[in-house]
Amino acid sequence: MDGAAQKEGYDHIELQKLIAFRIHGVSPEFIDKIESLGYKHPEPDQLIAMRIHGVTPEFISNLKSRGMKDLTIDQLVSLRIHGID
Repeated sequence: MDGAAQKEGYDHIELQKLIAFRIHGVSPEFIDKIESLGYKHPEPDQLIAMRIHGVTPEFISNLKSRGMKDLTIDQLVSLRIHGID
């Protein structure tokens, strides 16, 4: 993520979280897609948890298309942890 972190507004986060971004694939593209779905400037820990547990933009879009709108990031992660597709 490097210089892209600053572009995305994550320029003041700890080094460990930047490393976690890199390890878990939290990219500017991933952040942009999540924000385009209505989740404005998620916390770094939320983004990392989303990647770890497989909360993808497609997963969110599928839930929204089935009427599950207004879910929080924590709720989305919880649904994935419990195997709800």
